[in-house]
Amino acid sequence: MSKVKYQADSLLLMGRQNYEKLVKYCENLEKNGFWEQARQVMKQSSTDVLDRYVQSVLMNLAVHCGELLENQKEYISLITNTNPLEIHGGEDVPQKTIDDSARFCDFPPILLQLCGVYDKDFRKNTGEEFLDAFLNILLCMTYLNDGKDKEVNDFIRKYYTKICLFLDEHQTWNHEGYLFHKLHGGDITNGVRWLHVKEEKPNKTIAVGGVEIQKPPKQSKKDKPAKKKTDANAEDEEPKLPEPAESAEEKEENQKETNKKNKEEAEKKKQETEKKKREAEKKRLAEEKKREEEERLAAQREQELAREQFQLVKKRIQEREERLRKEAEERLQKLVDELDALVGLQGVKQEIQSLINLIRIRKLRESMNMPTMDMSYHMVFTGSPGTGKTTVARLVSRIYKELGILSEGTVIETDRSGLVAGYVGQTAIKVHELVEQAIGGVLFIDEAYSLVNPDVPNDFGMEAVDTLVKLMEDHRDNLVIIVAGYTREMKTFLKSNTGLVSRFNKFIDFPDYSDAELLDILDVMAENAGLTLEKTARRAAGNYLKKLDEEAKKDFGNARGIRNLFEKVVMNQANRLIQMDNPSKKDLMTICKQDVDAV
Repeated sequence: MSKVKYQADSLLLMGRQNYEKLVKYCENLEKNGFWEQARQVMKQSSTDVLDRYVQSVLMNLAVHCGELLENQKEYISLITNTNPLEIHGGEDVPQKTIDDSARFCDFPPILLQLCGVYDKDFRKNTGEEFLDAFLNILLCMTYLNDGKDKEVNDFIRKYYTKICLFLDEHQTWNHEGYLFHKLHGGDITNGVRWLHVKEEKPNKTIAVGGVEIQKPPKQSKKDKPAKKKTDANAEDEEPKLPEPAESAEEKEENQKETNKKNKEEAEKKKQETEKKKREAEKKRLAEEKKREEEERLAAQREQELAREQFQLVKKRIQEREERLRKEAEERLQKLVDELDALVGLQGVKQEIQSLINLIRIRKLRESMNMPTMDMSYHMVFTGSPGTGKTTVARLVSRIYKELGILSEGTVIETDRSGLVAGYVGQTAIKVHELVEQAIGGVLFIDEAYSLVNPDVPNDFGMEAVDTLVKLMEDHRDNLVIIVAGYTREMKTFLKSNTGLVSRFNKFIDFPDYSDAELLDILDVMAENAGLTLEKTARRAAGNYLKKLDEEAKKDFGNARGIRNLFEKVVMNQANRLIQMDNPSKKDLMTICKQDVDAV
């Protein structure tokens, strides 16, 4: 076996190139349905069987040649996409693996058999190309084992003799010429063309005295000498006149006629053969065209089905998005209606509605990839106690959630006691913990001005303010802080830290309620409790409010004072009704003047 010198990496590369050919043949078998029956039996893909078969034959070749070298182990482990035999360099190969690979080699080459079936159906030559690529993989590894030519030739001849039986049985191959070329060609190439070289029939020889001489051709009956007739036969047979000898011109004419007929017959056979070839080619092209058209139509149907499915999915997504949008709009409108239902606060309602409009337009600009300004959502609520600051803060949190500003829409309410600790270093920890709870919603700090006390040196409230300023910026995308308090005190609070004013750019003032608005609030509280105020009771409540001077009204606390008043009125009603024998439903639902006067 004459060899060209190759580097180990070059041999692995050439082996991998031939292996990739085998993978393509396997994929072609699966694509055309030739592997389905084998898959049901073997429970494996064609490439899994290919990897096991390639490694098994390579293992048997290496064992046949003697010691299994390290570079051969590496070649066997890397030549296939998977490593079913689990061959690893530097490790001994278990005897069980060697025995299993030997048994696997004795199995019929199912892949080569299926290539032969495929060739008959489609008039291809994949079987011989498959075998040639497989032999190239074996030969690449033999170049790693110099000095073993005899063993290599012996193994490959025996293997080829067994395996070539599965090539197309209707073809006549030059197996000897092909195998000689593979073993003595001098390089590793695709030599499948040698299969098609016709073998020359050797002259028949006979041995005479130990020397081979050419065997003489058989004599035809025309050339055989006539048998000598006996005298008895000669007497019975009538003598025949000798046939006149053909002249040279007649012989030449007859020969020309014979040659002409032979030529015409040869031409006729040639034309018939070419006609059959053309018809076969035409049939093959028609079948191929029909198959391509079927594949094209199938692909077109798949594309149409995929488009239809895509449109259905797209429609469902759009419908879902539209439904969610409408639901969000309904929830938002419900919250706005709830805000509008609050008594008074007309200025507050306008400010909140303007803020909602601004956020909506900002979101619309973002959806159109238009530039938008940075916007802070932190707010300052100023006003006396009981003017609805906490109620509006709760509504703002839920409105911000529906607008996509906040993820949770919750409200954490606190004051100085929830933020300021009594020891150094603990205030910042308390602020961090409270902010973590409020992320996704609103942190509402009531009487925020109490955090700053300039009259008390080393007050921990400033530590809380400084920590808040930093956390407001860190969580600006999912946290809104609303600080609330008296108007004058809140101005002092905002000046205590230079970063506070820049963080809060929305100021909403909550004016004190008028007496009429307080009575409306009383009506709402009664209605929510399932009660009704008599006109005289409502008039009595109004007289009660009018009697309050400026200082008393400040202590009364607006809506908070009305709630306290309502609770006292309900208690007086209960004391009155308990003295009745059988109070009616109307009695239970009615607030009388007596109940209000008792306050």
